[in-house]
Amino acid sequence: MAIRKTALLLDDDLVAQAKEILGTATTTETLAEALREVIRMRGRARHFERLRRREGIDLDDAEAQGRLRGDLGHPSR
Repeated sequence: MAIRKTALLLDDDLVAQAKEILGTATTTETLAEALREVIRMRGRARHFERLRRREGIDLDDAEAQGRLRGDLGHPSR
């Protein structure tokens, strides 16, 4: 991981709100976590889109149905 020092102009109120939401203590930690969250959000959006289009999901497959319900490995309910 490459890290560099940089100067930024930041809105103190936005940073404070982000710190509270993310549970971070420093501005550096807050910015790093916010960037990670943006990347995770994009991944979730891509997965959601695949689910919406049912891409790679065989709904006739009992195992896939179990994964969608989240009950794989459990006896019939």
